[in-house]
Amino acid sequence: MKLTKEQWAKFGITIQFLALVRILAEYFRLKYTQGDKFSLSLVEPLVTGALLDTLLCWLAVILFFFRRYMSALLISAATVLILLTYKLYTTGWL
Repeated sequence: MKLTKEQWAKFGITIQFLALVRILAEYFRLKYTQGDKFSLSLVEPLVTGALLDTLLCWLAVILFFFRRYMSALLISAATVLILLTYKLYTTGWL
């Protein structure tokens, strides 16, 4: 069974959306584990990452609507790489 460009683009957009859900869920994990030490400075990188992911996901969906499936897929793949790089940067690993 061979996947079409449209199906690959759908898969990429789904991955982007799941990444957004994961980023937003991290807020609750931090709130639970940090307790009284929970502050805005802990959440600020998550909000930035979530906004970045949201904008890139929106761009991929717009491209998908205009039947630019490969462009939508490339944006989806780039989003994952950008978010991974951003995470490594904000955690001090890069």
